[in-house]
Amino acid sequence: MIETGKYKMPLISVIAILAMSIVVNLPGLAISPVMGRLDQIFPNTNDLEIQLLSILPNLFIIPFVLLSGKLSERKNKLTLSLIGLIIYLLSGIAYLFAKKMIAIIIISCLLGIGCGLVIPIAGGLLADYFYGEYRVKLLGLKSGIAVGSIVLANIFVGGTVEIDWHLPFIVYMLPVIPIVLYPFLSKKYINAHLSAGSTDVSQVNDTGNNSSTDITFDQKSGKKMIFKLTVFYAMMTFVVLVITYYMPFRMQESHISDLILGEVTGVYFLAMAIPGFILSAIINLFNRQTVLVGNILLIIGLIISTFFSSATSFFIGSAFLGFGYGIIQPILYDKATNTTNDEKQSTQRFSILLSGNYIAIALGPFIFKLIEDIIHDHSLMIPYYISILVMIAIITLNIIYKKSYVFCTNKYDNQKKKTKNRNN
Repeated sequence: MIETGKYKMPLISVIAILAMSIVVNLPGLAISPVMGRLDQIFPNTNDLEIQLLSILPNLFIIPFVLLSGKLSERKNKLTLSLIGLIIYLLSGIAYLFAKKMIAIIIISCLLGIGCGLVIPIAGGLLADYFYGEYRVKLLGLKSGIAVGSIVLANIFVGGTVEIDWHLPFIVYMLPVIPIVLYPFLSKKYINAHLSAGSTDVSQVNDTGNNSSTDITFDQKSGKKMIFKLTVFYAMMTFVVLVITYYMPFRMQESHISDLILGEVTGVYFLAMAIPGFILSAIINLFNRQTVLVGNILLIIGLIISTFFSSATSFFIGSAFLGFGYGIIQPILYDKATNTTNDEKQSTQRFSILLSGNYIAIALGPFIFKLIEDIIHDHSLMIPYYISILVMIAIITLNIIYKKSYVFCTNKYDNQKKKTKNRNN
């Protein structure tokens, strides 16, 4: 049994929720190593089709993330997540039989739809069932698992793409795991397996504010706050795009092998995953300055990656970027779900936050190119300089508004003490 902050939940049910996190970051992963050889696999492929394959899946994720969050207010979240997982799995199977470029594009869009439906619910269920410090821990664990799955999937994809270009798409079969565990998420099952003396799930879900902080929001202020958090998350994602979009070209320019490139990417995702597993310890160490520390690590990573071009500097820079981003991400997850006192809206708020991430991924390269066109400089270094300037602005705001809800994490310790006192 796992303590949730108000009652104890079956371990298998917690595993079932976390299993959804295995699949949420995988779209685009299997297609990446194939992109460079699409003109060989499909001789008649044109540049427009390659661009559509890069852009459309993320564009489909955005509206369906928001749709899933909205529908979760009125519809059964578990049913929505199951539909999304099935679409996701069927898309993965379809990739194995695709023989035309247009088929790959359509399947990728369907994959984006399925993933979009699952992503907010994977975090929203944790917000529904966990409270206070327990929610923070589980959201951190969710983030670590989601990013850790990328590390393992990267190893698999890199090892199979040379055998057959279809094989990397097997990673999209992972929804089988949460689908198999789906029955353990029902309220009927959870209620039947609660430990003696625990609060009934239906009663817990009706208690109103489940915030892990002492701050509560009315409807208007909550919407304003989720907007601020979403912008902050989008900016965080925007600055780390230099890893996925521009660092490969920087490394090629520095005559660093593709093998090293794969290892650097692996270090970045591994560093991002680690904070999720030790988030409570990090918050206890840095308290109200935790978000600022994450921001400082991000700018250190950017500076190292920008002004040094050796393989070692790329490794170190990627590690700092990944660790800083990995600290901030789950904290924003928790803050987003706490911007409403209505339990039915928690998943919707989570979906709004996540949309900022995917908007940044989809539009970031175009924003960089627009700025390059304006200043008439298309150097590979421009995105790095822009990212550093963005981080300077964010850190300045963090220092000025250090007590604001967006940047402050000191309330977690207060809640921890309250939870201990209540349990005693």
